[in-house]
Amino acid sequence: MTTKKYAVLSLSGGMDSSSLLLHLLAHNYSVFALSFDYGQKHKTELMCAQKQVKLLQDKGFDIHYKVIT
Repeated sequence: MTTKKYAVLSLSGGMDSSSLLLHLLAHNYSVFALSFDYGQKHKTELMCAQKQVKLLQDKGFDIHYKVIT
């Protein structure tokens, strides 16, 4: 019997956190990803994070996502 593994990830949408997200999912983690909207001028990374999460959820990966303002 395998025990389900869980991880909480601060997902910026950049290369480092996105790579870690994929690594965790590849190792069968259920991931709770959080992004922070702190009023940054460029929202590009937040938009990337949201797109990544939607794509992975649509492919059936166990990922939950929330943006915290």
